[in-house]
Amino acid sequence: EMTINIFDDELIVGRATSKRRAAPLIVEVNNKWYLDALPDMSTREWDTFQQISEEDAAKMAEFVPYWDQNCAYSKWLGPMPEYLSSRIGRTNIPISAPADGQHRCHVSPGVDIVVARGLKALREDVAERKARLEKEDVPDKKEKLDWLEAVDISIDALIKFSKRYVALAKEMAEKETNPERKAELLKIAAVCEVVPEYPASNFHEAIQSMWFTYVALMLEGWGMGMSFGRIDQYLLPIYEKDIAEGKITRDEAIELVSCLLINMNGLCNFFDTNNAKNAPGFPMISNLTIGGVTPHGKCAVNDLSYLVLEAEDLVRLTSEDIVIRVNRNTPEAFLMKACEVAKNLHGKFKFIGDDTSIQMLLSDGKPIEYARDYVVVGCTFPTVMRHSLDLSGDTHNLPMMLELALNNGRHRATGDLIGVETGDPRKFTSYEEVFDAYKAQLEQMVTDIYPFHLLSRQVYSEYCPCPFQSALMDGCIEKCVDAISGGTEYRTDPINGGGLVNVGDSLAAIKKAVFEDKSITMEQLIDALDANFEGYDEVLSILEKCPKYGNDDDFVDDIVNDVLIHFSDYAAKQKPFAGAKPNSYLGYATMSINFGDVVSALPDGHKAGAPLADGGLSPSQGKNVSGATATINSVAKLDHVKITAGSVLNMRFSPDALADDVKLKKFASLIRAYQEQGGFLIQFNVTSTDMLRDAQKHPERYRDLLIRVSTWSAYFVELPPEMQEDIIARLEFDSL
Repeated sequence: EMTINIFDDELIVGRATSKRRAAPLIVEVNNKWYLDALPDMSTREWDTFQQISEEDAAKMAEFVPYWDQNCAYSKWLGPMPEYLSSRIGRTNIPISAPADGQHRCHVSPGVDIVVARGLKALREDVAERKARLEKEDVPDKKEKLDWLEAVDISIDALIKFSKRYVALAKEMAEKETNPERKAELLKIAAVCEVVPEYPASNFHEAIQSMWFTYVALMLEGWGMGMSFGRIDQYLLPIYEKDIAEGKITRDEAIELVSCLLINMNGLCNFFDTNNAKNAPGFPMISNLTIGGVTPHGKCAVNDLSYLVLEAEDLVRLTSEDIVIRVNRNTPEAFLMKACEVAKNLHGKFKFIGDDTSIQMLLSDGKPIEYARDYVVVGCTFPTVMRHSLDLSGDTHNLPMMLELALNNGRHRATGDLIGVETGDPRKFTSYEEVFDAYKAQLEQMVTDIYPFHLLSRQVYSEYCPCPFQSALMDGCIEKCVDAISGGTEYRTDPINGGGLVNVGDSLAAIKKAVFEDKSITMEQLIDALDANFEGYDEVLSILEKCPKYGNDDDFVDDIVNDVLIHFSDYAAKQKPFAGAKPNSYLGYATMSINFGDVVSALPDGHKAGAPLADGGLSPSQGKNVSGATATINSVAKLDHVKITAGSVLNMRFSPDALADDVKLKKFASLIRAYQEQGGFLIQFNVTSTDMLRDAQKHPERYRDLLIRVSTWSAYFVELPPEMQEDIIARLEFDSL
């Protein structure tokens, strides 16, 4: 009974809200902040929304309090001891779901199955499984039957939802005076009469079926990271058939894909102020993966791969997130086209290496045919459409662990003992003692926090199941088990780490300055850290001159890799929920700013409260001074296969560096070289410092200036000032 609309000139219809661009209320996950946020939702510094009416605010005041004890956040927070809950987001306690107020939709369900088979066939699968279950003697039969009934209700709901658009389109067509638009509305009605209930018989129906499915998935479990999968693969047969039979022109196909991309920008999140600062720019991180190889290892690039790039070059909005799979056999013309569009969009795309990604998936236990068919969900996570659930995890502030190691377990700013006592660092006599103290702090923190991570998974399983999403995941209907409860064929569950590069640079500085060159003592170092380097200019100068990651220097790069391997190995020892395989992820979106807020001085020269290194494996801002090639060499030599949930490398280039075909070819070669050396994901901003500074002064001139924030894009002028400065601080390369 929700309000539905068909907006002017739309060809692909359906909205998850009553507005063209809006966010839902997700009170069932976390209701704690909504009423407090309403007064300033239209005036806060970033991610503003139109003020809701007094009538709607009054309705919210009636129903939001019901969820005080019933939302997932309350169920998760209730068992947590006060000494931990009081520090969430303040010191070293990781940012954890359901604190961010979203469902766990970090997944690539079988949208392709709906396109190919239709929901009617899926309902028949459910009915057949019900019939078999009725004859089985199993202790949890009622629960399984209830779950299957939930799936059936969900499928029926989407079919009815689509039929409402049939009626609306016909009603609007009767009143329409423009013959061209009248024909479009009648075409919409005809398309919605078929999909998603039945298989799509043409390209228009396929795109509409995809979109209806996506809307239903989001309504059921709203959150960031839902993926459409490899649309240039599963849409190719129907596209080629329509082209061959003259049912559609290439330009018409581009228009339909463009409509899909535009519609993706109609969904966003309404976060509280703190979470909006962590993820500004209304990100949804809904990926479409193109290129790569087929399940049999052949080049998968085709005309539809190019068509998606052309559509994106026309649309140029923020939410649609295109992932370009690259390998040594990727056609040069395709990579050049992707680079050309990326330049037009100031970077935007994610380029991801097939060789490394496939090895990562094999390491996590996927068969080779699945691994080759991977897609990306959320920020960076490789997964297999329909077959695997690969959720994001809690993000640990790794530099805080080093701070605790260098202060005997105490938070330097408050003096609170929040870690484990690892000894007076002034008495450490070797680099190994320092590294061991850091490792002890990290391991103790993971040990303390991991039970609450498991509890969050249990809470989502019990209170926020997603039967429709699960029905589109292989294995769930047969098991009669929700995806998050263990229904999928494959599952991973990572521990996230942010700030690893600061830890590596700091350990390298200690090893070099204290224990090899002996230019300072541990006592001098700790005194300088205690004073935030005030009055210790010489110590700071010595530390800043030590080798820094990102300059192709094995001394520091090897230490960064040691930190990476320890993090990965310890994450692999955990026992996740519902039999998932433990793994690890190195990335923390823009929490480099929030995490930096609570970290005191570090031996890499970081001063208290300053942002940490951005991305995940990006060099610290301004420290990779040896050029773009040295940067990718440093990052590529790390053991990326150990971090099977992925990592992030951000780079920034001046537009002049990509100004002509010769320079653009060098840029493409840089991407290819990074992937062939074992790199994983690389992404760019193609903007000059002068342009960004001018945009700060004259935002009205730069409303459409796209920027790669972290693992999503946004408009630069809509970002918080701290985030703008952090992007500007990333080293700008003038040449390749």
